[in-house]
Amino acid sequence: MKGGISFAEIRAIAKFLSVYEGGYIEKNYVGGNGIAFKFRKSGINSTYLHVMGNEFLFLGEENLIDGKKNLIPVENMPIDSVEQVGTDRILEIRGGKDIVIEMMAGGNIFVVSNGIIEYSKRHAKRKNVAMEKGSKYIYPDFIDFENESFPLVEKIKESSGDPVRTLASRIGLSKYAEEVICGLGGSITTNEQLLGRSDDIKKLLREILEGAEEGKVFLYDDSYFVWKSRCRSEEPEVLDLLDGLKKIYELSIETGTGKDESIRRSVEKMTEEMERFRRFGEIVMANLDEVNNLVISSNKHQNDEAIIDYEKGLVYYKKDEMEIPIKLNMTAGENATNFFDSSKKIKEKLSRVTFGKERPVERSQKKTVHRIYTNYRWFINSDGNLVIAGKDAESNDSVVKKYMDENDLYFHADIHGAPSVIMKVRAPPSQQGIEEAAIFAWSMSKAWNAGFGNGAVYYVTKSQVSKSPESGEYLARGAWIIRGKKNYVTHLELKIAVGFQIYENREYVVSAPVSCIKGSRVIVIPGEGKEEVIKEISEFLGVEKEAIYPVLPPGKWDIEGKFSA
Repeated sequence: MKGGISFAEIRAIAKFLSVYEGGYIEKNYVGGNGIAFKFRKSGINSTYLHVMGNEFLFLGEENLIDGKKNLIPVENMPIDSVEQVGTDRILEIRGGKDIVIEMMAGGNIFVVSNGIIEYSKRHAKRKNVAMEKGSKYIYPDFIDFENESFPLVEKIKESSGDPVRTLASRIGLSKYAEEVICGLGGSITTNEQLLGRSDDIKKLLREILEGAEEGKVFLYDDSYFVWKSRCRSEEPEVLDLLDGLKKIYELSIETGTGKDESIRRSVEKMTEEMERFRRFGEIVMANLDEVNNLVISSNKHQNDEAIIDYEKGLVYYKKDEMEIPIKLNMTAGENATNFFDSSKKIKEKLSRVTFGKERPVERSQKKTVHRIYTNYRWFINSDGNLVIAGKDAESNDSVVKKYMDENDLYFHADIHGAPSVIMKVRAPPSQQGIEEAAIFAWSMSKAWNAGFGNGAVYYVTKSQVSKSPESGEYLARGAWIIRGKKNYVTHLELKIAVGFQIYENREYVVSAPVSCIKGSRVIVIPGEGKEEVIKEISEFLGVEKEAIYPVLPPGKWDIEGKFSA
């Protein structure tokens, strides 16, 4: 049985612990498997509240956390109240300080004094404010369907999912969503039918919370509830809250003694780490300039706001409630590549894991794609000439310094925030080949995210490209001085194909002008999509998502069309 906590169990725990109002939290224990708070009050037995990772809470008369004592600053804290916040997965203990235990969005524990955070289990960001020691505590957006103003009907109308998903996500019912459907008679198949039963839904929600406050757990073979299930015909084992939640936790971990289960838990951790590295790489790729500026200012000791660990050579980039460790000795593009490579290495390890002799882990059937010029974007144009573009200030410098020879051409979009692009001229460039390089330069600039059409790109020879400004001129990092006549290519559109090209007898995934990609390809234009677009391209081309993200223009995308070989 998988242990997991819902709004109903939070209500049950809050009701149970409310008997300790007027008492105090004597001790706390912090260990590798979780955190425990000891509740004491004269005249009744002590109880330990166990917070196990980010997924489960249970109560017990004994402490089951093997860890250090009183690391959290609430020793002997008086208890004024214990309440659920709204009807969500948040438990709040108020007293001399406030302990807020959040069981959603990865989970967290805060100790708050006069509105200011004294302790947080992990760093977080909320409404663009760092939720860390010394900052103001901000409640997460929470659900409260007990509130008369809760827009139950509007929430249902807004949902495009099926009735169970609507109740689970929009109303926050999780596993009780199916219970409510069964409580309505089990014949609800559309959200319109839900709307016609809103009063009945409210009645069932009250019954769930009333059942929770009775302090009983109804244990079935593969799940549990705080009321007798409306969906199941078998008779459950009925336990009190202390014994019930503890037994559920024990059942969720007791199979971990077997070799297969141990491997499975390791696989789960590795999978989480793989996804985290991939997500880090995607965020860095989408914010290359910002990350580069963070690295530069941190290396110059000119950033007092950033979290910097000079001993480890890291600065932490905060984005989307994440803290991403950025290596100070790498550019933004190199950091992104490092994250993608780390994700790929874990994926390769996972592909070799098997359970016993008969149950191999599902292996990826997607083709292996090699990478080259990892700090740049590139493609081969119709003339057979290699075109390479920088990704950030560092690579805009290096692409010219490392790869541009006397016969090569330099391209640059006529817009602020554009990469340096060079064409390695090995075959005489045709007008089509030049236009393809120009389309690439325009698409890889900030014009993509802005949605600017009808673009202009100029190109010059190497002799016209210089790092020596005139007296009084300032040259920013990644920029180049262009002297002499510029040759312009105009009326450029924002459209790129993603597909395969052969370079030096190996196949690579690239993005390039549509005319340069033969065989299977996906046509991409500016849009509002992110992860879903990556997934769709990945599945259509049969490659891993890590191969797609680095080659796309910076920003967001939509798919115009898909064409098979």
